[in-house]
Amino acid sequence: MSALILQKDRLTDFLSLLYEYTLWAPVQRDTVTLFEVIKDPKNTPVDLEHQASLAKRSIFPQSEELFSFDQSGILNDASKEGSKENIIFGIRPCDARSFRIMDPVFEGTMPDPYYLNRRQRTVLVGIACREPFANCFCTSLGGNPFSQEGLDLILTELDGRFFVEVLSEKGKEIVEKTASVFTPASAEDGKQREDLAKRSEGAIKRKVDLEGITEKLNGIFEHPVWKQMASKCTACGICTYTCPTCYCFDMQDETTLRKGRRVRNWDSCMFAEYTLHASGHNPRPTRAERLRNRIYHKFKFNVDNFGTFGCVGCGRCISLCPFNVDLIENLSTIKSLA
Repeated sequence: MSALILQKDRLTDFLSLLYEYTLWAPVQRDTVTLFEVIKDPKNTPVDLEHQASLAKRSIFPQSEELFSFDQSGILNDASKEGSKENIIFGIRPCDARSFRIMDPVFEGTMPDPYYLNRRQRTVLVGIACREPFANCFCTSLGGNPFSQEGLDLILTELDGRFFVEVLSEKGKEIVEKTASVFTPASAEDGKQREDLAKRSEGAIKRKVDLEGITEKLNGIFEHPVWKQMASKCTACGICTYTCPTCYCFDMQDETTLRKGRRVRNWDSCMFAEYTLHASGHNPRPTRAERLRNRIYHKFKFNVDNFGTFGCVGCGRCISLCPFNVDLIENLSTIKSLA
């Protein structure tokens, strides 16, 4: 589709024109960059330099009330919330791709109206990774720092301006509503974008060969390597809570005498309680078995069920693990087993 130029000093003007949407964007809070709802772009500068925490929670919140109820029946049902659309601005290509991985889970035999309602009402405006982060390995998973998969618009930072590519009808609608801030892109702008894309892909230093890993996992379920890998792990759950493709959740009914609500919260397969039966039996009693399950889920079960790896190579689980458990090293170890 078409390509346009947005001058950097007009970025705030562009975001301000999107007032009819619920606008999510990365904002730095202390030393962390978080996706938050932006109500006043002029007074809330976005942070496109650092790797932001998950955009996932804008569509799949960490904690959400599904509905409330009293003795008369259902009161508020979140699956029927309003028609206002969301824009996730500044999402990275790997995170946009993560929604494509999660979609089949929530679209399955029992479609999840809470996730799907938000997903269908969300526009993804990406920012290409001109400078990949330290533990990025998206190219090992079929991704790319400049990937357009799943995005409606993608911005590439050039000198003093953004090269804007329109990728979908939703993206076209956004551009039409904000046309006053854009100018046409030139052939030279397009060439700079292509040069940056090649350089960015070459800047990804961490890689892992995943060819045949699903078949390899078929034969090492009882291998002692799992205990070795888990020796540094404390099962804190950071790897799952910072993963853009993890979707496990728990539901709780919170009640008083006459009313209550059902709440959904993210859960983690790294927690001992995750598989704890009411009888007291736990089929995954140790960290080794839980770490094994996480890797099997990402690199075998998701492939068996949905035909793709359950990982986009964002590297957050590596960068944020307090005990340096390194997924790339673990996958390389698995590949090297006889």
